[in-house]
Amino acid sequence: MRTAFAVLAALSLPQPPSSGAAAQTPDHQTPDHQAPDHQAPDHQAADLQAADGARLLVLIDGDMAATAYANGVLHPVAGASDRLVPLALPLEPSPASDPAPGAGAPVGIAVSNTVMGWPGSMTVSADGARAYVVTSKGTPPAGTERYDSVYTGMPDARTLTTVDLRAGAATESEACDRPMAVDIAPSGGWLLAACADGPELAVVPLTDGRPGAPRLLDLDAPDPGEGEPRASFAAIHPGGAAAGVVLGNTRVALVRFALGPDGVPVSAEMEAPTRTDRWLSVARWTPSGRHLIVADVGWGPKPTDAVFNGRGALVSFAMSPDDAVRGEASVARVSKSPEGFALSPDGALAVAVNMERTYLPGGWMRVFRGRNASSVSLVAVGADGTLETIGEPTPFRGVLPEDAAFLPDGRVAVAVYQDHDAPRSGGWVAVFAIESEGASRRLVETGTRVDLPRGAHDLIVAGR
Repeated sequence: MRTAFAVLAALSLPQPPSSGAAAQTPDHQTPDHQAPDHQAPDHQAADLQAADGARLLVLIDGDMAATAYANGVLHPVAGASDRLVPLALPLEPSPASDPAPGAGAPVGIAVSNTVMGWPGSMTVSADGARAYVVTSKGTPPAGTERYDSVYTGMPDARTLTTVDLRAGAATESEACDRPMAVDIAPSGGWLLAACADGPELAVVPLTDGRPGAPRLLDLDAPDPGEGEPRASFAAIHPGGAAAGVVLGNTRVALVRFALGPDGVPVSAEMEAPTRTDRWLSVARWTPSGRHLIVADVGWGPKPTDAVFNGRGALVSFAMSPDDAVRGEASVARVSKSPEGFALSPDGALAVAVNMERTYLPGGWMRVFRGRNASSVSLVAVGADGTLETIGEPTPFRGVLPEDAAFLPDGRVAVAVYQDHDAPRSGGWVAVFAIESEGASRRLVETGTRVDLPRGAHDLIVAGR
């Protein structure tokens, strides 16, 4: 993430106009495509006292526009702040006459978070009562309009926030130096954070859902290179005694834990990492625990890799703790910049969210294809770890969509950060359905759209 977007700042690109222009036809979209009519939701946030029933949790980064990656201009919005927004499920559209919230509308719960990392900075307890959020960046001082680079300008953070979803209350503690991702153990007894600086992992014991002092685990991993995170993602194995870890965006490794009497790791041993020629982001285990699926955004360490990038992929790595088989088991090519993806509860389908090149600002960068719409790709996942892309990407309107989540009704929610060429516009959640036509399947935008403040970037379902 850092390398890809930091290069845009180095290019001193002009910022896009602030007028809200409609998305243009993307590379793979038919000319007669029209963006769905705007539909405001009948409610923005779920009743926090209603513990029963599933909710979609959405993280909102209130600090910056998507184009700040490129030019450092934050485009601050009056009243905006970092939030966690719970949305009642099922998501349903409301009459279009209902007003949508402003880009800085104070909905949800105040929770520090950042878009400056891969999606994966939020996890939730099995009963849906608590959410846990880590952030590697804090809030800029009041009145800050721009930085030379948001990566060096934004204050670093060590924050872990525990959110009581029933009470709507949030409590901050510490995780590690610049925590990038967090996961909760199947037992519910501890959290695992991937740390950009210092020791690569932090284990946080939980007592009745409340975090204790973190235990830092040094994996002695290879140097990731200047500016890159030591650990950028960590996903706990379904068995609860191991984890898949992404190191420096280019390596993936299995880590085995020695558990204490309380079931919480006391030490860790990492296998030799598998080095790739890929730029790896989000990682998720298949339900069997035999394979770790990781998104490859198709970027790289060179300054132009995020501008002249080709298609990305989902990659299945053989990584079972029960055998010694390692390496890439299967690859499914999708479209450009698939930063995040969702895996269905049964593990049979994945939905990759392709940002395309929507992160490129305006001016002369308009000549690059893929800037004017995003897309989603449907991928079949076999029990043997085989991945197969189904059909063509489905284009949709929106800038910097980073995450997706399967909803209990089988539909798929996608987080959209903001609108095209409108750095102060609000974000939203778009909803897709999986339709079958004979033996084929495809993703179709339903038209259900839940409007949110600018900055929607991470999704997770609570109380499924």
